[in-house]
Amino acid sequence: MSGDSAVTAQIEFHIVPMEELPAGRACHLDEEDGRIVASIGRAHGTDALCEDLAYMHRVLMEQGRWEQTSPCSNPARLSQPCEGLELAHVSWERVTGETLPKGTLAAPVERDGVLVWLLHEDHASEQLCAEISAYARRIAGDGLWRQHWPSA
Repeated sequence: MSGDSAVTAQIEFHIVPMEELPAGRACHLDEEDGRIVASIGRAHGTDALCEDLAYMHRVLMEQGRWEQTSPCSNPARLSQPCEGLELAHVSWERVTGETLPKGTLAAPVERDGVLVWLLHEDHASEQLCAEISAYARRIAGDGLWRQHWPSA
């Protein structure tokens, strides 16, 4: 897809009451042109984690590291089944606090070609990590959003 149709990206994270999510879900992502809003159920994440994630993603977005590859013509496209294109790989993983840099609840690392977000296990549930990783297979894997990293 040409860069002409790409939209600069924003990602927001919010804790919401569980009753605001579909039954049995830990989170729900809504997409608009250039923006994703992640609503995370209170039983699955914390406000402090959302603050850390929002800050780190804002820095990445300001650096132009992600962009939406085409306007969002279908607001439900993130909930559609993954096409399995595997154009990029992003996942969330729970780790102990000692694994993370001091004073942070989340940190992105590259592991074998995968951008892995390490999250403090006391601030993110296994279900949340699994659901966000599934969304990432659709968003990054199917090329709905594209990564831009400096050349080595």
